[in-house]
Amino acid sequence: MTRKPTLICLAALLLLSCGRNQKPDAYGILDAHGWQIASPQAGQIVQLEVVEGMTVKKGSLACQLDTSRLTLQWDALQAQIKSLRATMPNVGQQLEVLYRQKKALQREKERLEPLVKSGTVSAKQLDEVEDQLFVLESKITASSGSLSRETSAILANIEALQSQATLLRDQIQRCRIENPEDGTVSRVNMHLHEFIDAGQPIFKLTDYAHLYADAWMDAVTLAGISLGDTVTVKTDAPDGSLYSTQGRVSFISEEAEFTPNKVMTRESRTRQVYRIRIDIPAGGPLKPGLPVEIYK
Repeated sequence: MTRKPTLICLAALLLLSCGRNQKPDAYGILDAHGWQIASPQAGQIVQLEVVEGMTVKKGSLACQLDTSRLTLQWDALQAQIKSLRATMPNVGQQLEVLYRQKKALQREKERLEPLVKSGTVSAKQLDEVEDQLFVLESKITASSGSLSRETSAILANIEALQSQATLLRDQIQRCRIENPEDGTVSRVNMHLHEFIDAGQPIFKLTDYAHLYADAWMDAVTLAGISLGDTVTVKTDAPDGSLYSTQGRVSFISEEAEFTPNKVMTRESRTRQVYRIRIDIPAGGPLKPGLPVEIYK
């Protein structure tokens, strides 16, 4: 009766030993997705809200560039637009006098027409009124066209200034650099009061909550792997044991390549393999840079 627990313990130890001696199907290095956050335009840093190791939220302020010069330019454009609007001709008001004169002549024409027919008034008077009416209509047409061209020119200048103001407003908004994703600031390249060029990285943002490992498998091993499959990922724990977790295959290369230097051995120098990527949830001792073993 005493031999049964002993046999069970021996069987468990044997299984554990076999599990630890199982050869991995692939090797890889843990990494995390990261973003180099660059400045969209040149300027002086007047506010820097990130430090290395800080956890940030998406949309929060990371860096603010100096906008004083751009703001002055924008204000100057607004003043020019305002002054141009003040010079806009009031077409209706300026033509009102001419239209009143036209109505008066039309009434005079209507009054003279029956008198000319009856012979009370000579036709010459009616001709003079009609000539005046013709001249006045020509003057109204010319004035209307002139005022329309003047208005169009002013509106075109205003539109051009508004386009410049829109560009300036966009540049001002670009001076506010926000965090594009949730993550941790892993490196800061610039400091407060420094000048930065457009496209120059300010800091690196890393998503340590979602890790991945790139591994390489030969064609025979890869035959048993498909996108979306769950695999076992193991790495050394601080206490000397093996930490094990599950990962999901999110990428399989369609082209073979020679084993990369960071994982190849002397025996596999000329072996061709396929790269796969495994998404791994963060936890335990897992962190970027750790070597891992992949088991199907």
